[in-house]
Amino acid sequence: FLIGVFLQIMKRLLLVIMVLISGMTYAQDKLELGLFLGGAYYMGELNPSQQFKKMRPSFGGVGRYVFTDRFAVKGNVVVTNLAGEYPWSGDKYVNWENGDGYEFDRTILDIAVMGEFNFMSYDHLFQKQTRFTPYVALGIGTTCYKSYVEKEGGKQTFILSLPFGIGAKYKVNKWLRLGFEWTWRKTFVDDLDVMEVHEVKIDPNDPYKIGVHQKTHNNDWYSLCGLTVTLSMWPRKLECNDGLRDVNR
Repeated sequence: FLIGVFLQIMKRLLLVIMVLISGMTYAQDKLELGLFLGGAYYMGELNPSQQFKKMRPSFGGVGRYVFTDRFAVKGNVVVTNLAGEYPWSGDKYVNWENGDGYEFDRTILDIAVMGEFNFMSYDHLFQKQTRFTPYVALGIGTTCYKSYVEKEGGKQTFILSLPFGIGAKYKVNKWLRLGFEWTWRKTFVDDLDVMEVHEVKIDPNDPYKIGVHQKTHNNDWYSLCGLTVTLSMWPRKLECNDGLRDVNR
């Protein structure tokens, strides 16, 4: 189901982009399209502190619109899996002698729009010294997954997420851009680790049985980490009145 949703979204995005491009006479070199390839991992009650625990492959599409050499807006549509288990390795406070364990592995669809704030002038007037910059990113997104809390048998659910993180990008040439990004998603639900199980003796929302699970106790986060490969759409040719043409391409 999520793969189908992903493909439909990508088709519609491409259609919208082509319509926009047809009317963007002066917007050359502002638009980038490409791929995201990397991994994702879950953090919550079943993984309180270990980064990159049970990382799963992620793939998707990414688009970026450049407003200035310091600011851009990027959107992504990514399909990935999240996984976790109880007890997690390194947990020194769990008595697991009875063998009662719990694990989950679910597919999600991540859609996000983030603003990128460059630490350095990036690709300004195509000067070679501005081809690299680290950046911070912050935005808003949604996560689609099959929720077993809302309805018996499962229900496709879209939830709010707040994405933020860090990254770096490099302009290889006038067409190709490479990037690395590590972002986190704060969600406002506590059931990303709840699967359709029968007679499970472990409550993933309160595995330690300390009675802290409540509506305001939303501990489910996940992270995306990986590479972006984008192509600049129709790079412009810079012409200046001072006689400089196509500066440092």
